[in-house]
Amino acid sequence: MSYGRSKSDLKIEAEQVAWLAQVLGLDVKPEELAGLAAALSNQLPSIDVLERFDLKDYPPILRVDAEWYD
Repeated sequence: MSYGRSKSDLKIEAEQVAWLAQVLGLDVKPEELAGLAAALSNQLPSIDVLERFDLKDYPPILRVDAEWYD
């Protein structure tokens, strides 16, 4: 189920990355903002793929057991 327009036509701007970094308390150098914005923008189309699946009958994962993996 998609909530709005396709993510593949969205672009994250450097100013948004700077705001997000500030909210999360991350120290990001100004020269890194453009690269991070491009990397985040490249991730958005993968969300479209995930939204094709009907997962309403599956509960969310609220806890991850680190010992589950070998």
